[in-house]
Amino acid sequence: MRRDTSLREKFSNRYAKLGLCIFVSGAALIILYEAIINMGDVKGAFDTLTTIVSPFIYGLIMAYLLCPVYNFSVRNLYKHTKRRFKNKKNAFRLSRVIATVVSLVVLIGAVGGMFALVLPETIDSVVNLVQVTPGRLTDLAIWAEETLTKGEHQQMADYLDTMIINVRKSVIEWTDNNFMPKIGEYMTQISQGIFVTVKTVFNIVIGVIVCVYFLNSKDIFKAQTMKTIMAMTSREKAMEIFDFGNFCNKTFGGFINGKLIDSLIIGIICFVAMNIMELPYPVLVSAIIGVTNFIPFFGPFIGAVPSTIIICVESPLQALYFVILVIILQTFDGNILGPKILGGSTGLASFWVMFAIILCGGIFGFPGMVLGVPVFAVIYYYFSRYISKKLMRKNLPSDTASYEEFNKYDIDRKEIL
Repeated sequence: MRRDTSLREKFSNRYAKLGLCIFVSGAALIILYEAIINMGDVKGAFDTLTTIVSPFIYGLIMAYLLCPVYNFSVRNLYKHTKRRFKNKKNAFRLSRVIATVVSLVVLIGAVGGMFALVLPETIDSVVNLVQVTPGRLTDLAIWAEETLTKGEHQQMADYLDTMIINVRKSVIEWTDNNFMPKIGEYMTQISQGIFVTVKTVFNIVIGVIVCVYFLNSKDIFKAQTMKTIMAMTSREKAMEIFDFGNFCNKTFGGFINGKLIDSLIIGIICFVAMNIMELPYPVLVSAIIGVTNFIPFFGPFIGAVPSTIIICVESPLQALYFVILVIILQTFDGNILGPKILGGSTGLASFWVMFAIILCGGIFGFPGMVLGVPVFAVIYYYFSRYISKKLMRKNLPSDTASYEEFNKYDIDRKEIL
């Protein structure tokens, strides 16, 4: 009787799980179908949700970047405070409070220092660039007129004059027909821009407060997450999930922190070299180079193009010197500095780095270009591990070199490997 009851329970449990699985799968397919049909509404709802939770996103990003500073401060402060307090909990709490203050000082000092050093010089460089550009364009027009009006170039000179007249006429018509009648709309847009700026600053302030909560509560959040996973899954599955989380943290943390340090060093070296070479706009250009260097692979080219154009307005010869400087800088970064700082944080070949940047950048824009590499590195690692396990079960070698063919080159494989 007991045996029959046990069999019935197993039978019912198995079919109950199967029914639940079918129900969840069907519901997921329906939700996916509705999401695809109403993609515009889904995107709008997602944008609204992102706007609402943006202070928490800012706070989480700041907390993640400040986590190494916070942990380092807590460890070192606790070594000293536990000797002076009989209650170790009080010593630990004091260490966390001081570490929080240190982290905020580092955050405010880094952001404030960057604005204090870079912003005034950048504004001066932009103002100077705006003042110089008309004169350079006038010089170019004079040169073109003097050069093209000689003999066989007269027809080209007439075409250039006609083009300038047409452009000037188009500008006047656009000003009269579009700009002036819509000046009220432009003022409304400017007001909205100011409102968005104020709202963004407010969200950042809230984000700093959220950052403090994250830093001091991350251990509790981690413990609660681990407890939930242990309760919902088996021990083996829980260990796999924990390993996945640790690997993601190691990959993202190593890549982001390494890229921050690498970009900062490249920006400083560019600034020093430009001052030594007496190139124009050193602060503005170095800031552009440092920021765009954060994007792997394509970053140096993205930053070099506008920087070269800016310097070319001042002097084409100095722009050539700058291009040579950028080539030297990126050679040094790609072969010496980058590998030393980043190490094997991603483990991706250059082709997959380029693929991840193009794919994720096309879908998610600038954040995708920055975070696409560590995301793809995690996917690549676990896919490679899955393939290796499958091959090992079939008693096949898992290293890629074992599957390379050199016969078409008439080369002995053993000599290469």
